[in-house]
Amino acid sequence: MRKAVSLSLIIFGWGCQPAAGPALVQVSGVLSNRLREGDVIELRGDSFPEGRAAEVTLRGEVSRAGQARARRFELSLPGRSVSTHAVAIDVTRPVERTLTGTSPALHATFHGSIEVSFAPRVARTPPVAGVLPDVTLDFIPAEGDSASLEAEREEGRRFADFAGVLLADDRTVPTVSGVMPGSVAERAGVVAGDRLLELGGVHVLAIGDFVPPPRARTAELVVERDGNADGRRLLLDVTGFRPVAARDLGLAAGLVAGALALFFLLASPFGRALAFVEHRLLERLRNRKLAVPPPRTGPARRPVSLLGRLSRALPSGPGTYVVFAFASALVAAAALGIPLVAREVDLPALVVLAFTALAFASVVFGAPGERRFTARARRALLVFAQSIPALGALGAVGLTVGSFGPEALGLAQGALPWQWLAFKSPLLLASALLFVLSLVPEASRGRSLETALAPGRLRAPRTAATALTGQGQLLLGSGVATLAFFGGPHLPGVGYSLVPGFGVALAGVAVALLKTWAVAGSVALLRWVLGRIDIDEVRGLTLRAGVPLGAALVGFALLARTPPLEHLLAVSDRGLAWASLAAGVFLCGFVARRLLPGRAVTDAERGPNPWL
Repeated sequence: MRKAVSLSLIIFGWGCQPAAGPALVQVSGVLSNRLREGDVIELRGDSFPEGRAAEVTLRGEVSRAGQARARRFELSLPGRSVSTHAVAIDVTRPVERTLTGTSPALHATFHGSIEVSFAPRVARTPPVAGVLPDVTLDFIPAEGDSASLEAEREEGRRFADFAGVLLADDRTVPTVSGVMPGSVAERAGVVAGDRLLELGGVHVLAIGDFVPPPRARTAELVVERDGNADGRRLLLDVTGFRPVAARDLGLAAGLVAGALALFFLLASPFGRALAFVEHRLLERLRNRKLAVPPPRTGPARRPVSLLGRLSRALPSGPGTYVVFAFASALVAAAALGIPLVAREVDLPALVVLAFTALAFASVVFGAPGERRFTARARRALLVFAQSIPALGALGAVGLTVGSFGPEALGLAQGALPWQWLAFKSPLLLASALLFVLSLVPEASRGRSLETALAPGRLRAPRTAATALTGQGQLLLGSGVATLAFFGGPHLPGVGYSLVPGFGVALAGVAVALLKTWAVAGSVALLRWVLGRIDIDEVRGLTLRAGVPLGAALVGFALLARTPPLEHLLAVSDRGLAWASLAAGVFLCGFVARRLLPGRAVTDAERGPNPWL
């Protein structure tokens, strides 16, 4: 009897568990398939909760005439349930531009699925969703200028001549009136009377859509023949329609340029500086390993665990944690798109705020060994000089993208490393390196640091305030570098969404903060390797190299926006991006190989410190 009751309770509890992703709504079709800005996508179905907000997600492929097909496309749109049988989605300008593009805007055909989901009424239960698996939508852009429309029609006529297709009237939906003997169309099986439906995934609504994708050898043509609405699929050989363009050779040209740039980089003084960093790191690691501990005179102590060593390495003062929390909160707000000053100038404002606060602390509190006001004012001026390379690097990326706002910089890059702005071009890679290197010198070291940090002595409260401000400056600078150069809050596998989601936003902020702390940790490691350089020790390097280089990056970014150079850079943009990423990976591997155990470092190899 007891076993029967237990079994009944188990079955009852299992039956009460909510199902994962119940498909309680049914989506049967779309009312209209041709859409423009201002139209409404009306989904038909059953069991829609009336008057509720919906999230509609498009997943599939987007094709435009004469452009490469966008695969794994995903777009989330806000919708509303107007009745139990209809869900409406407004086609706004951002929605249309996302599908049709902006330069130029072209008719786009979407092939894929549409998912409609409604938030649950009960917390901790899955949303109610339904999927329409096979959908085709045409998004038609607003009418452009007559010159652009005529250029599109001329390109379609040129391909029709190339394929040997004679059209009855190229102002309406193209219909084949004849086929040239021995032409590409005749070999593919096109006959007179065929009605052109689709080419390369794009519905042929006008002659301007009759253009194959770039860099393609074949293109699939769908024609309607003898009233067959399903269409017949033919394969056109489009080899030779477009000659090999310079853009097609961009990847090879970028790799060659990256290899040459890497060779000259290693042969330049930067290569000597890199070797110096390697040697210093190897020396410090060996000294820590070979150091003989002093003899113990007291009772034997228990060995300290790894967790205990890590806890001892953490700062003990509450001020550090307050600065850490405040700086992380500012970075999280910028990652969420919350305007701190204004969205377009938030990142430059954070850089100015960080360096200004550090300069103010240098004037008021100073550094160890500096008591005169003139020395503290001189240190503050050096802090402002150190901010110029960082602002120049940030200005270069802003001019390249066209905006300094976190949202625009986020849309210009992706989640994967080769999609980050730091690896989009050598100019942006140099900007990222200059920005990170501008965070390495410290303003709180001073001239008598060894005395101030001697065993048994504590740093004075005045100079401790400068050190805390320097920690905040490091975190804010690392956050700006993350948002501007290293992908920001982007998540892998998450498409561009017009629907704000709390979970996705929270995960993106977590990713941005982890990247920020990683950049700050890398700068701290570089400081430790170089022996913690004071900002006064590198004033010559800052004034003679850092400031001119920051100004030069801004000048190159402005020059890159001129039409001749802009076209030249666009030819090999993808190749230069891969070359920049390959150069970064090669440099990391080069350092790792030089740090393998057993490598000896001689005085002849070490040389003077090139950073100083």
